[in-house]
Parts: sequence; C-alpha cells; structure tokens
Amino acid sequence: MESTIILIAAGGAVVIAVAIALTYRAGKKRTEALQALAASHGWEWIGRDDSLATRWDGPPFRGHPRRSRGRNAVAGSHQGRDFVAFEYSYTTTTSTGQTTSTTTHHYSVWVIDLPAAVPSISLGAEGALGGKVARAFGFAGLEIGDPEFDRRYKVKCDDADFGRRVLHHAMVHELMSTDVWAWRFEGDAMISYRKGRLQAGSVVPRLDAMCAVLDRVPPELWDRYGHRH
Repeated sequence: MESTIILIAAGGAVVIAVAIALTYRAGKKRTEALQALAASHGWEWIGRDDSLATRWDGPPFRGHPRRSRGRNAVAGSHQGRDFVAFEYSYTTTTSTGQTTSTTTHHYSVWVIDLPAAVPSISLGAEGALGGKVARAFGFAGLEIGDPEFDRRYKVKCDDADFGRRVLHHAMVHELMSTDVWAWRFEGDAMISYRKGRLQAGSVVPRLDAMCAVLDRVPPELWDRYGHRH
C-alpha cells in the first residue's frame, strides 16, 4: 500500500515537472518569435515593463498594481503611427477557508498613440466598458440606428455627438466587414485587447485593424474635440 502511494506521488511529480517544462518551452518560443518579428520590422524589443500594466484604465486592466505585469512588449511605428503591443497579466487569489488558489489571467494588448486626447468611446461585443464600470466613468450606451451594427456592437461613449461622428457610414461598413473586436479611445490612446497571451502572428493583423479605424476618423474631429499634445 505504501509503495503504491509512493509511486502515485512520484508519477504526479513527473507530470507536474513535464507540464512546467513544456510551459517554459512554449513561452520561450513565443518570446523568440516576437523578438524576431520586432527585428524584421525595425521595432524596439522592450521585453518586460510593468509600468505598462498601470498606465491606462478600464478593461483588461483590472488587477492590483502589485500583481500586474507587462511582458513581451514591442514598440515601434506601424503605418506611420506609434504603438506598443504587450502581454498583460494579473493574478487573483481565492480561498475556501481551507484551501487557497491563485489564478493568472493573460491578455494581449495593443495601444496606438492618437493625434490628440479625445472623448472616450469604447466598442466591443459586450462593450469594452460595461455596466457599473461604464457608469462610473460617466459613459452612456450609444446606438447609431443601424439595427445589425447595434446588435453586434455595444458602444459606450461619454460624448454622444463625438461618438456618432466617429461611427459614420464608412466606419460602420468597415467594422461590419470583420468579426467583432474590442477597441476604445482613452485620452490620447487607442487601445485594443483580447484574452490570451500575445502571439507574434497576431500583432500586425490587429494593428492593421486599428489603423483601418483611425484612417476613417474624420481629420477635423481631432481639432474639434481633441486636446493636442
């Protein structure tokens, strides 16, 4: 009986060790792929910068600053716009009174500098800022009158006039041509994110999508509603 227990324990230890090794190897390969991507585009490889985890408000930045991390960060210029892309993570701890477990949450984040700080607007399948959080920021739901767009995208905006001018016909057409994805304007930054670790193959496609949105923002809005740097 004792030998059986020892064998089970040893087998469990081996499984854990293998899982740790595989996770480390996958992380190393992912980092190397991102470094290669940065080099091929002439971008800067930053690596770890935890200040990125506390620089902006709203989703996905939910964790306590001491438990938040910014890793695999890449910065540069794409289609003439400065950006940073990185992997954001934070940990949460739950306790049943007898046992305590810790979970790490991972998100891929892209941030592009805007020409000016503008009113906040967020879009997503469930709203990039929803419910109590949106109300706390003074955001209100916005519908533009296109039933299919209003069904697919939940829009939050603290200036309805600005929101409607951003979401003109050509912008709506562009957004309807792709799967629903989360993005927002926060101050002088456009932020997009999705759940999961940052992959080299996802960096450029998301930047392209963000630039396609920015290309369709009427230039006069930056002056009419914005505060220049």
